[in-house]
Order: sequence, then C-alpha cells, then structure tokens
Amino acid sequence: MAKGQDALFNAINVQGAINSQSTAFVPAPAQPHLGPVFYNLSAYTSLTYSDNINNSQTDAQPDVYSQTGVNLGLQWPATPSSNLQLNTGISYLHYFKYPVNNGLEISPGSILSYALSWDDASLTFYDQASYTRQVTTEAALANTASLPQFENTVGLLGKWDPGHWIFQSSYSYVINRSDSAHDYLNSASQELFGRAGWRFAEVTQAGVEASGSLTSYDVASQSNNSSYSAGGYVEWDVKPWLQFTARGGPTFYEFYPQSPGVASSLLDSYYVSLIVNHQIADFLSENLSVLHSIQLGANQGSDYVEQTTASYYLTWALTRRMNLNASLTYINGQQPLTEGSIEIFPGVFIPIQALEKYQLYSGGLSASWQFTDHLSASVSYSHTQRASNLSNRSYSTDSVTVQASYGF
Repeated sequence: MAKGQDALFNAINVQGAINSQSTAFVPAPAQPHLGPVFYNLSAYTSLTYSDNINNSQTDAQPDVYSQTGVNLGLQWPATPSSNLQLNTGISYLHYFKYPVNNGLEISPGSILSYALSWDDASLTFYDQASYTRQVTTEAALANTASLPQFENTVGLLGKWDPGHWIFQSSYSYVINRSDSAHDYLNSASQELFGRAGWRFAEVTQAGVEASGSLTSYDVASQSNNSSYSAGGYVEWDVKPWLQFTARGGPTFYEFYPQSPGVASSLLDSYYVSLIVNHQIADFLSENLSVLHSIQLGANQGSDYVEQTTASYYLTWALTRRMNLNASLTYINGQQPLTEGSIEIFPGVFIPIQALEKYQLYSGGLSASWQFTDHLSASVSYSHTQRASNLSNRSYSTDSVTVQASYGF
C-alpha cells in the first residue's frame, strides 16, 4: 500500500523507481528504438487459484482468476542534458466465479519522469500513478477481497553532488481515490524530503535525512494528520558480493479527528530499515530486510498501522535458463479499529475503539524458465496465515499461479 507509507519511504520509493528506469535500457543499437525513442515491451498472462480470495476466517471464497497485461518502457534523450522516461504496466484482472472483483490495474511502479542535468546537479519532474485492486500484500486488512485504489504522485526531485557531498530534496503532492464503498481512503497529501550525505566511495555513502507530510481526508471518519521524521542512513558496499543499507530515527504523528468532541492525539514512534544483499555464489543469492514503520490507516476509522516486517528471499540459478526462488515473510503489527460508537448528545457520537494486534506469516516457492530470448514461464505457490487478537480477523490462504510472458 504505497499510500500508507510516510513521506520518507515514499521519497525513497520514487527515487528507486526513477533509478530503475535507466537500468531498463542498454546502449543502441542493441536496444530497440523508434527514431530517437528507445523502448522495451513485453506481454504476459497468468492464471491463479486461491482458496480464500476474501481473506476470511469463516466464509472463505475460493476462485480462479487471470491477469493479462503489458509492460512498456520508453526513453527519449531529448537533448544532451535532458531525458524523458516512462515505465508502466497495465493489466486486467478477471475472476471466473466472482466477477464483481474484475477490473483494470496499473502497476505501482509506473512512473513518468523528465530529468534536466548540468555539471554535478539534476532536476527531475515526475508523475507516478498506480491503480490496484488486490489486497494480498496488505497485512492490516481482513475479510476483504478487493480494494480499488488509485494513487497519483506528482513532484519535483533535486540532486546536487559537489565532490564527496550529496544533497537531495523533493516535494510531492499525492492524491488517493477509491470506489464509493471505500471512499474513506480519499485523501490528499503534501510531502517534503531532504537528505545530506558524504560519499566515502563510488557506491558507499552515509548521512542524515528528514521528512514531513500533511494529509487531509474527504470523509469525517478519518483523522487529518501531520508527520515528521529525522534520522541517519548508510549505503555500504562491504564487498563486491555484499551490500548493506540501513536507516532509522524517530517519527512523530499528530492526528486531528474531524468528528465533533474528539480531541487530537499524538503518536511517537520510530522507523528502522535494514537491507542486506548477499551474492553467496555465482548461482546463489539472498536478500534479508527488516522494516519498522508507521503507515496511515487502511481500515475505516483507523488512524494508523504500526508494524514490523522481516523478509528473506533466496534465488538459485539452477541453470542458465532456470531459476528457483524461495521467500519467507513475518509481520507483527497493531492498529486501532472502530467497533461501534456511543451517542453522548443527540446526533453527537463518540467512536469506541479497540487495539488490534496481529501477526502474519507467509512463504512461497517459485520456478521460472527462459525458453528462448523472448519467451519465459513461471509457476509459484504461496501460503499466508494471519492471527489476530480480535474475533473473525484471522485467516489462512493458499494460492498457485502459472504465468507466461513474451518480450518483444
């Protein structure tokens, strides 16, 4: 849920999406192009069976659904000092038994950027958009099969690298929209991010970073809020086969309820992110990540979600054209949930809230084959188990997916 992350992690994700655009293209003439515009294009289709698409404890709904789409990348080096890039993925979800969940999706990684550069500085204008329907990656939700969410982030990112110094700052305006059943998610946010660091080597740096945001909701059930965070970070290539990234610091939220008679509240917490990439051997690699953060509420009447996520991924290149992958994820979180209300005066209600504490465990196995330079296929299995201290919010689900893709 990109909208649920604070300004700091939103800024980091945007920078990652912009940086990944350049890696999608290789120098001409190997890269396909139409005149001065380089491109890559692929199409895919998948079929998934899930025994519990609505993540329910007592009323599991099994279904088979397909997802068919295209991934498109464009790059236009308009001038020696400017570059226009587009990365997007568009697909259609079709449920065979419950077609009410059908719909279009736009990949969360979709981004349009235009960069101007000179000497040791650059200025990037960007627009990142996504439209998602599935909720399988949101641990805070239960008893939900589909949650349509449109998010658009438009902003400006500035970089200046004088010598060993690194300075970055960004401003983003984020709009979130959902359908009428989930209009409590409709909101707008302004986000600021800044960073100053020192580069010890080409790919090793450390410094400080800070962020702030203001969010307002369209409906009164959600609290408007502001947030601030500050901390340090380090990006360290320990060895050519070992990379380490860490960041952390305090974060503060203040919530301003829109309901009459409800006072504002403060939440003091912290954020921590640790990522380790390890190339064990030429054919074997692993990734370990730990993240503790505050997210804005995903359920109606809930102000926030505080959770810690630990993930481990293992990739084994069995042959030149076959990969095996394994993943494990553990999430420990808590969130306030509204469980009714009390009428203190005629027409004036105070919500009754309970604190949900939950754990989510998930694991998966997958295998992929590169049949030709253009055609590939994969098969994967995943299991998810959620436990909650509140009734009717625990569930388990298993799914199997087969996918084929073709790169043009």
